[in-house]
Amino acid sequence: MLRSLKATLLLWVVLLILVVVPVRAFFDVRTQVASTNAAYDVSLSDWALALGNLVHTGDDGRVRFDLNAQTERSLRTTGSSDVVYYVVTGADGEVLAGDAQLAEPALQLRRGERRLFETRLGGRPVRVAAHAVECGPRLCQVRVAETLGKRERARDASLAQTMGGAAVATLVFWLAISFVVNRAMRPLEQINDQLAQRSLDDLRPLLKVRMASELQPLIDAVDQLLTRVGSEATRQRHFIADAAHQLRTPLTALRTEAELAMLEEHPLPVHATLERMHRSAQRAARLADQLLALARSEATSRTPGEAERFDLKAVAQDAAQDWVPRALERGADLGFQLDSAPARGRRHQVGELLANLIHNALEYATGDPQHAARITVRTGRVADDEHGPRGAAMLEVEDNGPGIPPPERERVFERFYRPAGSAGSGSGLGLAIVRDIVLAHGASIALLDGEDGSGLRVRVVFPTAAPARVVDG
Repeated sequence: MLRSLKATLLLWVVLLILVVVPVRAFFDVRTQVASTNAAYDVSLSDWALALGNLVHTGDDGRVRFDLNAQTERSLRTTGSSDVVYYVVTGADGEVLAGDAQLAEPALQLRRGERRLFETRLGGRPVRVAAHAVECGPRLCQVRVAETLGKRERARDASLAQTMGGAAVATLVFWLAISFVVNRAMRPLEQINDQLAQRSLDDLRPLLKVRMASELQPLIDAVDQLLTRVGSEATRQRHFIADAAHQLRTPLTALRTEAELAMLEEHPLPVHATLERMHRSAQRAARLADQLLALARSEATSRTPGEAERFDLKAVAQDAAQDWVPRALERGADLGFQLDSAPARGRRHQVGELLANLIHNALEYATGDPQHAARITVRTGRVADDEHGPRGAAMLEVEDNGPGIPPPERERVFERFYRPAGSAGSGSGLGLAIVRDIVLAHGASIALLDGEDGSGLRVRVVFPTAAPARVVDG
């Protein structure tokens, strides 16, 4: 599964945070706990030092420890829930004063030495400060012990404070990194939007945006690719247009010669051959015209020109002069229902569009000799309808032919595609040309059922400003 670059960057940042923050929090808590314990150890040592000053040797040579009740009460009352113990032992380890159980374990201290350690007293852990004090020529010991309640509370408070700070720092770090990543990715998103909104015919270079220098070669490569694709597409269009143009003259001559041969006296068995030759010449000439029209429509869709205001009604009236005689020749009823429909674009291209729609209708609606063909061209404005914005200019061509099944209505816009079993002698280019002209005008096209539920109704809508789209009915 492909993961986006943004998601990859953020994932690695999350992993980095999950590693760095706990490690940093561990060392911070450890440092704070060590600092707090050091302060409590100093206080404990001060008490041991103070008690050591009360140890002295009497005139009789005996070691004495003078501690009044007020000082002892002050020692044992620390202002917290911890319990304080003390003991004074002689040079031989005998207990001179205090809590005898604190005399264990025995320690050998040098003169002036101070030692801190932990042990258990009455089943509870305690911290002990032991000092060696002089008592005559020998050394006595003073020990002061304290339970670990306030140390544990200080540790828990330090842990909570550090983790809270770490959580806040993580959140701030995440938001900052997300902002930086989103900002860094914005130029790529702008490039992506440009490419996503373009049609397949738009091969212009990408609009320049400010981005990191590491990404500029990628954008330059895309522009170079678009330029090469555009050049190749232009070359192919020119080839098709030139080939179609070169074919028109010999094909027209071939069609004329076939018509003349049919008018001349000739053996009856040859007549069918001449008719087939004439139809093939007509079809080839029509195909050459369509290829030339396709090349022109593709070129103009890639290079927008000056649009003009015109009325679809006038375009349909011009088409009537060319197509009514052809329809009569084929026994088709070609009718016009025309209302004013102002539009904007290239009038000659819209005329080509309408010519292709009428030609398709004639080809397929007149394919059944037992069925009278009826074709209607309409212009006007869109009323309340789901196939176009209200008030937009509309052009329709409806026939009573076999129609196009809904599953095929998207594919018939592909070049040279004809549904299986189609009648007529079309080449499959007519609707492809229509689609290109529709897209070039920012219009929309819909293939619908006829008004009586049969046949095909092709509707082209020219909105004032709308993205081009192709929809089926």
